[in-house]
Amino acid sequence: MGDKKVSKFFWIYFLILVALALYFLYISIITFPLHDISKLSSMVIFTTMLILGELLSVTLPNQTEITVGFAINTATILIFGFKFSTIIAFIAVTATELKRIKIMPLYKSILNICIFVIMVSISGLTYEKLGGTIGNINIYSDFLKILLMIAIYFFINVGLILTVVYLLYSKSMFFNFLNIFIKLIPNYFSLGFLGVLLAIIYVNVGILGVILFLIPLLVARHSFKLYMDMRKTYLDTIRALANALEAKDPYTRGHSERVAKLAVAIAEDLNLSQDLIQNLNYAAILHDIGKIGIPEIILNKPGKLSDEEFAKIKEHPVKGASITNNVDFLSQASLFILHHHERLNGSGYPKGLKGAEIPLGAAIIAVADVYDALTTDRPYRKALTPQEAFKEIETNKGVLFKEEVVDALKRVLEKREELKECV
Repeated sequence: MGDKKVSKFFWIYFLILVALALYFLYISIITFPLHDISKLSSMVIFTTMLILGELLSVTLPNQTEITVGFAINTATILIFGFKFSTIIAFIAVTATELKRIKIMPLYKSILNICIFVIMVSISGLTYEKLGGTIGNINIYSDFLKILLMIAIYFFINVGLILTVVYLLYSKSMFFNFLNIFIKLIPNYFSLGFLGVLLAIIYVNVGILGVILFLIPLLVARHSFKLYMDMRKTYLDTIRALANALEAKDPYTRGHSERVAKLAVAIAEDLNLSQDLIQNLNYAAILHDIGKIGIPEIILNKPGKLSDEEFAKIKEHPVKGASITNNVDFLSQASLFILHHHERLNGSGYPKGLKGAEIPLGAAIIAVADVYDALTTDRPYRKALTPQEAFKEIETNKGVLFKEEVVDALKRVLEKREELKECV
């Protein structure tokens, strides 16, 4: 997502966060016992653990990264208090931001550091002000305080990041919360209580107990990463097949990627869930994969297809669905692929579905697919202008295509300034 011109409101917000982070760092550093060897060695150990926790992230399909860093932050707050934890958090996140220095603007890295410091400081300070014990965890008497600390950490994270997203990209904060962050609540609380267990082990057993505790955690993380890598590899393989198919025909080269981008934009305009958008993206990229089983002479025929040839073409949604249906994470995408040529009045194929019978994801791909086909050259006709293509689609709104999808397409195209002449 490219940055637009950054507004002055963002820079005011940025300076406020920097000032707040510097304040917490200042009050933490001036009280740090520099001559306490035990404290210094603990700092090295937990800082190293936190750096590893943040660096060993796993990227999910929606590009969200999950780490075990919050568990380590929770543990340091409970063991050493918020000031000590603030210093550790600052050193660790500064170190991890170095890996992003070449791919991210400097101000974003500074922002990430400030948000991290503020989250740790405020949640830890709240825990202490509520009377939570430091260095001697009593899970029974401190349970509600720990619960509140985790909740505060989560909501500060959500609030600060969504404000940044809103100021930079004008995205709806509420929509982003519902579709992304609310799904992270179980993850946050699980990691929080994992941090409590980590703190109890450290206090009662020592650093050796922590190391023994982390080994199965790292093994589990490695297994999960292998699963995500395998999933990505499988999807990349199918995408490569789709690209290979399009490479046969210069008229359709890049078609699937363009349809996917437009379909996702329409779904985002309709405020659909991230899960549906993710599956829609998969389906749109792979929507024509079934054509790999159709003879090239039919696909590239410049004239009108015979009834027999068109019958062959109409097989591609079923073939595409059969290719993807047996892959568990593509099961919903497979449904969209199967029905992306259905039409509202029942004139589509392969099932002749009508109205509400057509899955919304399939209806979105149908509109995006037709728009891209109309606006690109084909063997049998020249490309239409965006205005001409949209008018043709709009003429069939409520007949062939779902009204809300066509309306969303119009808003997306207007944002892209492709419909300047369209009324």
